[in-house]
Amino acid sequence: MNTDTILLPTPPYDFARSFSYMERRIDPIARWDGEVFTRLWPLGDRDVPLQLRSAGTVDHPRVILSVLDDVSDDDRLALAASVTRAFSLDLDLNAFHAGLRHDAVLDALAQRNRGLKPAREPNLFEALAWAIIGQQIHLLYACQIKAGMLERYGGRVAVGEEWLYRHPRPADLVHADPQDWRAFKCSRRKAEYVIGLAREVANGFDLESLADLPDEEIIARLTRLRGLGRWTAEYTLVRGLGRWNALPATDAGLVGGIRRAYGLQHRPTTGEIEALAEAWRPWRGLATYYLWWAK
Repeated sequence: MNTDTILLPTPPYDFARSFSYMERRIDPIARWDGEVFTRLWPLGDRDVPLQLRSAGTVDHPRVILSVLDDVSDDDRLALAASVTRAFSLDLDLNAFHAGLRHDAVLDALAQRNRGLKPAREPNLFEALAWAIIGQQIHLLYACQIKAGMLERYGGRVAVGEEWLYRHPRPADLVHADPQDWRAFKCSRRKAEYVIGLAREVANGFDLESLADLPDEEIIARLTRLRGLGRWTAEYTLVRGLGRWNALPATDAGLVGGIRRAYGLQHRPTTGEIEALAEAWRPWRGLATYYLWWAK
């Protein structure tokens, strides 16, 4: 049964602009046709097909959440809360804009992209797996590896006339053989890191409890795991936990975004990025997101 829920994001919110990041990547787990977002969404031990579409304006936003399966009232509320969190629907961008007054370049970028809200992964396991896969490789290549992982370990579900892939849970990967990942062009090292993370979670490492900790403690705990360095942890603070002051200063996408936005002829050093980002506090992570995806 198709069940619709009306979500009321904190304005301003530009629905189409916020999903435009999907136009730059071939995301094998979701669909975006310019108006409707579709994916299988994790809910407990199942995955529920859902769609999002806009029914409002930037200053009076309304988002229709359509659940394309039978769910209880409690599950519908849980999905609404999870989607709200993942797509930052309750984020107040007015405070962000006010905080950029000391950086004319970034302020202008944010104004041109008014209403852009960041997308996060539904849970920390997906965020970390994606961060590991995407380390030091091109985005489209990373998407191809992710597609291979989804096809082999996640499975797919028919939704209407198309197939949607589910993201594998940790339990789906604990017995995976890194050698098999060569079939979808993934290095053995990356495969070992993702499988190792899955085994840590399956053995009791509680990723979701990290949300209650300060940033540096989260970084310390994550970097104790094999294959997770500081960049992975800082990236996950932004894309997994919505810590909007976290700064992945060594991120290649951030470096490129700064070069484009500020018209630099050289590659800025980590120290230069950290100094520049002082003016963005407490919004360094959100500023990073804008430099990644804003047009």
